[in-house]
Amino acid sequence: MFRPFLVRVVKDFAVVQATHRPLALSNGYYARAFTDKASSSSSRHSVVTSLTKTCPACGTILPTALPVCPNCNYIARIHDSISYHDILGLPYEPNPFAVDAALLKRRFLEAQRISHPDAWATKSESQQDVALHVSNMVNAAYKALSSPLHRIEYILQRNGLETEEADPLEDLELISEIMEVREEIEAGDLERIRTLEEDNDNKIRQVVSTITKSVAEKNWEETKVAAVRLKYLNGIADAIKQRLDNM
Repeated sequence: MFRPFLVRVVKDFAVVQATHRPLALSNGYYARAFTDKASSSSSRHSVVTSLTKTCPACGTILPTALPVCPNCNYIARIHDSISYHDILGLPYEPNPFAVDAALLKRRFLEAQRISHPDAWATKSESQQDVALHVSNMVNAAYKALSSPLHRIEYILQRNGLETEEADPLEDLELISEIMEVREEIEAGDLERIRTLEEDNDNKIRQVVSTITKSVAEKNWEETKVAAVRLKYLNGIADAIKQRLDNM
């Protein structure tokens, strides 16, 4: 049994006291069910620092991981400390890089259905502003998690490692290979470019597999090296697509 204790909730530049008990979410995290001592109207646009299964205003079970309740029109801003995985109700542990693409898409559509500004068009201006904020957070989460490259860059950032635009490749063999492939993309015929595309796709799959393993082991330095490699391979994929589009 968990004992109730006090937490602080950020609310429109003010801080209020709230009681809570931990709840186990489907992603294995604990969320806090808030019972705000402020009035229902004044708590409408608080900034939540953790997610709950039930609405803080009316107690209804929420349809998504978002602090959005269609039953009583409660909606709150989401603090930046909350992970994109939690926003979309996805597991972060044991491996945040391993994401079920079908589940991700479904959770994204469910989240947008209740948070999109169009769904709040008849509500107050302040509620519409919060809905825009939540919808933008949902979009950012989906964009980051749906792309292997963006996903690993996000995970590295959360673990204190940034990937820069100019991060150099240290694999001289790969550098030489990339230069040769780019030349072939410019000069090759359709059949050759299709072969290059298949080869590059295989290399991307291999790097993604390496990243999955290194993230599971929390080997962040190895993960960053692989992420840089993936970035360059994605650049090859973009160049191939552009060449094919122009043929």
